[in-house]
Amino acid sequence: MKIRHSALLFLVAATALGDDGGMTRTERSYLLSQLESSKAAVLASIHGLSQAQWTFKPVPEAWSVQECAEHIILAEEFMFADEQKILAMPATSRLANATGDGDRQIVAQMEDRGSKAQAPPPIMPAGKFPTPESAAREFTLRRDKTIAYVKATKDALRAHSGTGPTGSTADAYQVLLMLASHSERHTAQIREVEANAGYPKTN
Repeated sequence: MKIRHSALLFLVAATALGDDGGMTRTERSYLLSQLESSKAAVLASIHGLSQAQWTFKPVPEAWSVQECAEHIILAEEFMFADEQKILAMPATSRLANATGDGDRQIVAQMEDRGSKAQAPPPIMPAGKFPTPESAAREFTLRRDKTIAYVKATKDALRAHSGTGPTGSTADAYQVLLMLASHSERHTAQIREVEANAGYPKTN
């Protein structure tokens, strides 16, 4: 049976708008911009550091730049795995906050360093990256995989939701936004370490 031309156009338009649960063009563009800008920020924050700067701790219990960077790197695949688990959940209706404003609020909440959280054991730093260069290479490798996925995926990221990394309900798209803004959050932490009065000066 032939589909009428007008019905076919409606189907194509609905798909383009993300009514099938996939990202809209605007949503994909926003997520990619968040992933790219946070990638650039991480790399800029650790570029050209000396070993003394890399390992400096403002106080014994605080994280060094090295530890912040390792946490960011480990969280990349950890949070991406969360997104994949949510995608495996049964499809549901789009969340009420799955809007441009809702997405931006999630980003702002994740980047807010006024609220503290304990990192789960799998993404606690353990000295895996001895130099800024080794960390930059690994972070770039992992982030580029995430970016490639977002560029190409046709997964229904808006049609699957579950418990996100913060413990609240989120859809798969929002988890990827959290992944990007999580690295922004800890880049800000790196900048705090680098602004400390005792931070070693550049030679």
